[in-house]
Amino acid sequence: MFGDPTRRTNLIFLALTFFSFHLVNATVLPLLGQYIGTQEKLQDNARGVLPSMAGLIVLKELGSFFTNWFLKSRLHKSVYSTILKLGCGILLLRLILISILLNYTDNIWALGSTNILEGVGIGCLDLVLTLYSHLLSRQTGHYNLNMGIVSTFKTLGSALSVVLGGTLATEANYNVTFPVLTVMVVFPLFFSTRVHTPHLYGDTMK
Repeated sequence: MFGDPTRRTNLIFLALTFFSFHLVNATVLPLLGQYIGTQEKLQDNARGVLPSMAGLIVLKELGSFFTNWFLKSRLHKSVYSTILKLGCGILLLRLILISILLNYTDNIWALGSTNILEGVGIGCLDLVLTLYSHLLSRQTGHYNLNMGIVSTFKTLGSALSVVLGGTLATEANYNVTFPVLTVMVVFPLFFSTRVHTPHLYGDTMK
């Protein structure tokens, strides 16, 4: 597997896409929770924060599940890379919306509802992880290895997101933190453009 430069390049950029995506994405909801909990102007609605955030986490998971289910039954391998870029683009959209809302509204529900987009974005990437791992391992028997490598980078990105979010929240205010995260989405977007679907792996995924 690693002797094939095409497979190796795709696997490297796929892993980097997942790392950089989750490095940014995994810190957004905790930062939103911190922002809502530390703003005096939002304290009157504080009792509704935890139930609302819990409900939105459920919506995120449902969004992820149905996005995965809907796309998986309708995909051909030629659009795998498009779905990967779409997931990164949805993260960018979410952060742009949050950055705008922080400046123009104090509404908890408006801020929290952006979490629904997280479910759609993660649904796209989780689906692509399974499909690409299968595609890149065709005729090699290395499905578990491919999945393990990308999943490790994904987990590492999520773990380091805590450090990233904490550092940004400490060194800058939230009106700066979310625009910085928005700019950082350029990394998963770039890496996703380097992931291709070579024809040599077969015409369909079975």
